[in-house]
Amino acid sequence: MIRKAILAACAIYLAITLIQIRENVSVFWEGIVFGIVLLAESALYLYRDEHRLERLEIAVLWICVLLFAVYMAFRLMGAI
Repeated sequence: MIRKAILAACAIYLAITLIQIRENVSVFWEGIVFGIVLLAESALYLYRDEHRLERLEIAVLWICVLLFAVYMAFRLMGAI
């Protein structure tokens, strides 16, 4: 049931993203990247191998943490 709820939420967010792209052309590339990430994330929840899925989720979590650390480093240096 949780997987179906996540897939439904991804579909809703994808629809909102498409509406945003149509109404505000300046967010076109951000919307495309966000849509690709949403589709990839949705595809992960259809994957059945639990052990591999868990390892992938942990890897994605650490990538997010590292990207946030890089963002904060740039903020502290005044580059952003």
